[in-house]
Amino acid sequence: MSIQTEFLLIALALFLWESLLWLPMRNPVLRRRWRSHHWLASMPGHSFATRVAGMLPLLPAPLEGGFAPCQAPPLFPDESGAIFVETREADFQKAGMIDWKHLGKEGHHLLLEGKKIRLTSSRQLALFSAGKHGGLTVQQSLQKQWRLALSPARAGREWRRWRTVSFQLRLLAPLLTYGFFLGIPLLYLYTSLLQTLLFGAWLWLIMVFISAQLWWLGRVYPAARAALRMDALLSLLVPFHAMRAAEMASVHAFATTHPFALLLSSGDRENPWLARFARRVLFPATESPGDAEYSAFIRPLLEKHASLEHYNTPPVKDEGNESTRYCPRCHGLFLAAWDTCADCREVRLKEF
Repeated sequence: MSIQTEFLLIALALFLWESLLWLPMRNPVLRRRWRSHHWLASMPGHSFATRVAGMLPLLPAPLEGGFAPCQAPPLFPDESGAIFVETREADFQKAGMIDWKHLGKEGHHLLLEGKKIRLTSSRQLALFSAGKHGGLTVQQSLQKQWRLALSPARAGREWRRWRTVSFQLRLLAPLLTYGFFLGIPLLYLYTSLLQTLLFGAWLWLIMVFISAQLWWLGRVYPAARAALRMDALLSLLVPFHAMRAAEMASVHAFATTHPFALLLSSGDRENPWLARFARRVLFPATESPGDAEYSAFIRPLLEKHASLEHYNTPPVKDEGNESTRYCPRCHGLFLAAWDTCADCREVRLKEF
């Protein structure tokens, strides 16, 4: 194997490593291809997961028409004021009555009575700090965070702002990628070494522009300034990091936006993920701790922006299917002998 081949294989391995996002598994990453108005929901952790985060591969690498790693607030209060925590398995654990003294932060983690809750960005932690310094209780702060996260009008503004400020990143990062993996090898094979070195210097100037753009984004998203400027320094030195600058910065751009709000703001009301999310709220699992409290808390907030009953429809049966009942939550099909859905923890079935 030649030295050039070994170099390209090592570079490809580093690029693949930089193409992995590690995110909490509470919410999907919304992705949209060019010339498409339909969002695809990719859940972190389908390929690989640790105890605190799931892996989301960003390959294959065609240009994205849209990329939004949305993240809902990790805590919510019930009617009594007790706090629930959404776990990595999308279940809920009751934390009881808590005050600001029970909350802390460490890096991108929220500390709740010694338990670490991974967040995508320090922008989420900034909302807790703003609530505390604004004289709000933890419960009031969480109510405010959820109202902001579920607002389609705010989600639309966040989307438009991101599209405006990330234009150069979304243009330069693919140019750097194709220049590194296609331009340099071709120039090395068919031109002189000097021309190859000059082309490499031009690619490094692109890295400088990407780094400067990330540094400037620290002013657009001041709560995530430290993380964005660290990415800027890495992009100045590591070309593979600069190639994925847009996706990594988008984690901070959408850290306080719920996917429900972004889907509504974009007009994608028939999105399959949106329908599943609405049915989950309409039909809480009776045997799941905290599921009923979650539904009671979030349903009034959702119905300010959309009618959830719009998604309360039966599934489509294939011709010849003898099923007579269905689960209104997961759309599983059942025969008449069944009364509840075991997968959804005893949700009662409906007749077709």
